Amino acid sequence: MNRADAIEENSKVRISTLILVLYLIFLPISTAMSGFLISSSIQSVVAVVFIAVSVLEVLISRKLTFDKRLTPVYLFFMFMLLTSLWNKYFELDWYLLQFAVTFLIIVCVSIRSYSDAELKFIEIAFYCSILSAIFSSLFFSYMNGGRMYIRIFSRMDPNDFACGLAIAFALCLSTLKKSKRAILNGICLVAILVIVYFTGSRGGLLTMLAIIFVWVLSIKGRLKYQLLVLMFAAVALLLFCAEYGIGPSLIRRFSITSLIASGGTGRLDIWKAAFNCFKSQDPFHILFGNGYGSFFQTVRYVAIGNNYQYASHNMYVNTLIEGGIFGLGLMMSCFITLYVYAIKHKNLFGVLAITGFIVSGVSLDTQAYRTFAIAVAVAIIWRKSDYAILNRDKDPSSKELLGNEITQRR
Repeated sequence: MNRADAIEENSKVRISTLILVLYLIFLPISTAMSGFLISSSIQSVVAVVFIAVSVLEVLISRKLTFDKRLTPVYLFFMFMLLTSLWNKYFELDWYLLQFAVTFLIIVCVSIRSYSDAELKFIEIAFYCSILSAIFSSLFFSYMNGGRMYIRIFSRMDPNDFACGLAIAFALCLSTLKKSKRAILNGICLVAILVIVYFTGSRGGLLTMLAIIFVWVLSIKGRLKYQLLVLMFAAVALLLFCAEYGIGPSLIRRFSITSLIASGGTGRLDIWKAAFNCFKSQDPFHILFGNGYGSFFQTVRYVAIGNNYQYASHNMYVNTLIEGGIFGLGLMMSCFITLYVYAIKHKNLFGVLAITGFIVSGVSLDTQAYRTFAIAVAVAIIWRKSDYAILNRDKDPSSKELLGNEITQRR
């Protein structure tokens, strides 16, 4: 490939990338977009269009790549879809279709490479996703116990809204040292933390704190210890105010006493019921689960005073019931493989993104959404490090090529 072709290749932006950018911008508020076009959502429509265009582009270009490091992700999704064969409560509903569409998105994202220009567009999309979340938070539907709920076409769970910003939070922290972005990243980080606070999401707060903690550990020198002390002092102050009711009533949600008394808003009772159900099953269902989307009917947990069955509110408990030990093992292999890959290539964004989604999965059960975000972090952004390490000699960036041209002319 000559220099002119390399410059053109690195400045190329495909239509599918622009569609993916649109998808990423609204990803943190995707649940609130449900109800658009009667039963669908803007996210679902964009996802289907992205898959169709991506397949068409691959057929036309005949360029297909396969990254073996994403094999655990593929296997996890394929196995969970396969569990539908022995799901006695099987129903072709939105829950299953969304999971299948998510899998197709991951495949379409990971089977191609991205130019420098496309990677820049995708990074911008994550910043725009923060902007869309900030704008949406200005139009909350009502306050319940001081908590902020977002309603666009439908109401969005505050925990989902808070944790959905984890990947953007990780990106801002990983690029915080860049002088050109320092102010922008600082504003975005503060905005996300403010949103998390007003949602009253303890899972969201824990997720952001975990990301910050890992980021601080990545820093070298005396500054690391100063930031660790500052972080622990800030958390201690928050817990003190929450414990003794100092400040707004919303802050009491973060009290350890309140958390223990409520059992994580009933989550401990749900997990206990799920674990008891798991232990009582036959060996086949213990190993391979009851089928994707079967948690409600399998566990049948109904809290005292209510008449409806509860979701798991935990990605790992949910996978254990629906996919068994084998499914949970595949999920953990996804995290481990991607973690090792990120550490090996010294990709801080990858490490922070995986950390965020591992922690957020403790309080949320929307594994399709979360795994997709991880796959985006790996298949798109991480390819930038692959590109730099493996292909720079063959396909140097436009900036480097122009620099070389000037040097040679001199």
